[in-house]
Amino acid sequence: MDLIPIASDLWVAAQPLRFLGLEVGSRMSVIRLPSGKLVLISPIELTESDRPALDRFGSVGHIIAPNLFHHLSLGKAQRLYPDAAAWGVVGLSDKRPGLRIDALFTQPGTFEGVLDYLPVEGFATVIPQGIRLIQETVFFHRPSSSLILTDTAFNFDATSSPGIRLFAQISGSYAKLQPSWLEKWGSRDKAAVETSIRRVLKWPFDRVIPGHGSIVETNGKAKLRAGYEWFLDTDLGSSTDSGVTA
Repeated sequence: MDLIPIASDLWVAAQPLRFLGLEVGSRMSVIRLPSGKLVLISPIELTESDRPALDRFGSVGHIIAPNLFHHLSLGKAQRLYPDAAAWGVVGLSDKRPGLRIDALFTQPGTFEGVLDYLPVEGFATVIPQGIRLIQETVFFHRPSSSLILTDTAFNFDATSSPGIRLFAQISGSYAKLQPSWLEKWGSRDKAAVETSIRRVLKWPFDRVIPGHGSIVETNGKAKLRAGYEWFLDTDLGSSTDSGVTA
């Protein structure tokens, strides 16, 4: 595992991942809390040989499956760190009854005042089995002004695999921080999505770390707002003044 420093107390690691036949890659974010505990958001496939890279920075205290799709490696991470709290989302226990889930993301909250989280309501996608709610949770690392996403928005560009790069170009989402047409078609309750995204846009973030695609180092809020104006067909320019709070 190549653990890459992004900011103080914030690292990422990536691995290959195929979805619907396309190589989309997957990114894990690692945050060190003031207590020294580490938070693993969307863990990748971890083995015993990966422990030294993590343990040198702190003790793993929280392992997070942030939506109904990013759970495939949760069990392996739990076996490596059985004392860590496992966090999931509504419906995950039904989908993966063999997983131990200690807590659910159902309301906005925070880890030790530095890592805020917010469930995104109404966000869904289209898969071969039909339309499915994603039950996405997004995170804001206050010290580094970083928004951490999983499937809320993608950023496929020249660094992406040829197949997903072509898909992004055809769908008009190339080098744009936005959901795909699959989420636009699948998300029927766009009013709920808009309320959640307006709350996200009130966070003072600059960097955006998506679960798939390139990290946006600067101007991330404007890019996410533009991506969701396309998705919602509405003007989000007044998001920071809307009076909506998390």
